[in-house]
Amino acid sequence: MIEQIQNILHESGISLWRITETDKKTAELYYIKKELDIPRFKDMKEYRVEVFRDFTEGEERFLGSSTAFILPGMDDNEIRRSLMDAFRAASYVKNPYYELPEGIQKPHVPSDSDLKEYEIQKAARKMGKALFAADNAEDAFINSAELFVTRARYHILASNGLNVSYDQDLVSGELVTQCLAPRDVEQYRSFRYDRLDREGLQKKVTAALEDVRKRSGAENAPKAGSYDILLTGEQVREVLGYYLARSSASMIYPRYSSWKLGDPVQGESIDGEALNLILVSTRPYSDEGIPMEDRPLLENGRLAAIHGDCRFCRYLGVEPTGSYGKIRCLNGTRSLKEMRVPGVLEAVSFSDFQMDPFSGHFGGEIRLAQLYGEDGVTCLTGGSLNGNLAALQGKMIFSKERYSDGSYEGPMAMLIPGVPVAGE
Repeated sequence: MIEQIQNILHESGISLWRITETDKKTAELYYIKKELDIPRFKDMKEYRVEVFRDFTEGEERFLGSSTAFILPGMDDNEIRRSLMDAFRAASYVKNPYYELPEGIQKPHVPSDSDLKEYEIQKAARKMGKALFAADNAEDAFINSAELFVTRARYHILASNGLNVSYDQDLVSGELVTQCLAPRDVEQYRSFRYDRLDREGLQKKVTAALEDVRKRSGAENAPKAGSYDILLTGEQVREVLGYYLARSSASMIYPRYSSWKLGDPVQGESIDGEALNLILVSTRPYSDEGIPMEDRPLLENGRLAAIHGDCRFCRYLGVEPTGSYGKIRCLNGTRSLKEMRVPGVLEAVSFSDFQMDPFSGHFGGEIRLAQLYGEDGVTCLTGGSLNGNLAALQGKMIFSKERYSDGSYEGPMAMLIPGVPVAGE
C-alpha cells in the first residue's frame, strides 16, 4: 500500500511528504478480581501521511504541514481526497521555513526487549501471572486490572530519501486495589515496562496492597505546616519531568523556558545533590526518522542538552534529537532508612499528583501519607501538599535504592525539605 500512496502523492503534485506505516498487534487481558473476564487480540495497520507545503507570502517563506490517516481498504479516490484535504490545510499553517530531517537509509532495527522471545499472548499470560503473584490475602486484593502487551513495527520513509524501520515491544496496564476493613477503600495504580519485568510488576503490586491496607486504617489528615517530604516511585519521575519538559526545544523557542546550554538550571546554590540526568532513548528513531540515542541532560545541575523535534531545534540552531519521554537519574546518596527519620512526611499516594513545568509547582491531594515520629509511624489521609521546585530544587536528596519503569530509571525516593502542606 505504501507504493500506492506514493503514486497518488506524485500524481497529486505533492512533492514533500513523510509516510509512517504502523503495524501493531496487541494482546489485552481484562480481569475482575483474579478471574480473566475478557481476553482480546487486536491486529491494526495504518498509514500516517504528513504532507508539507513550501510557500511564500511577500518576503516570508513558510513550511506548512498537515496529516492524513490512510487505512487498508481505502480506494484510490478516498486516498487522493484525504491527501488533497491535508495538502490544502497545510497552506494555512504558516510555520517559518525550516529544513526537514536528513534523508538517511538504514537497515531494520529489531526490538532489543526480552518480550520478543515470546508470542504476545504468551508474554501477556506471563505478566498476568506476575500481576496476581502477590494477591494472596482476603483483607486486601486486586479488585480489577487491565494488562496490555503491544508489539509494533514502524516504517518511516520520506520524499527526501529517508527510509528507516524498527520494532518495539511494550507492557502496560492498570489495577485497582481494595481493602474492605476497617474502611472500604480503593486505590489506583498504573504500570509500563519495555521488557518482561515480572519481578518489577510483582513488587509494584505488593506495595500497592500494603498501601491500600494502610489507607484503610488511616483516619486523620496531617496538621498544616511545612514538612520534609519524601516522595517515591512515580512521583519522583513526575517531579524530575520538570527538567525534561523545560529543556525541550518546543518550550524554549516560544520562551516558555529561558534555559540555555550550560545554564545552572538547578540554581546557583545547591545544598543537596547536584542533578545528573540522562535522556534515555526508548526507540532507535523519532517520529520524524531522527536517530535517537542516550545523551546527558543535566550534568551537576547544568543543562547539557536541548532536545526536541526538527522544527523547533532548527529554529534554535541546535541539533534535532527527537523528543524524549524517559529519563535516568544517576543521583543517590542516602538509604531509605536514613531518610525515614522523625519529622519526615512520606507522601505515599495522591488522588492526582502533578508537576507544572511552567510554574514549577508540584503536589496534589494526599490519599495516604506516613508521618515518622519518635514512637513509630502514623498513617494519615487527607490534606494536600503544594511545593515549588524552583525554590526547593537545590535541597533535594535521593535514595540509594533504585526504581525502574517505562519512563524512568533512578532513585526510588527523593527528599525535599520545607514543602507546605495543607491539613487540619
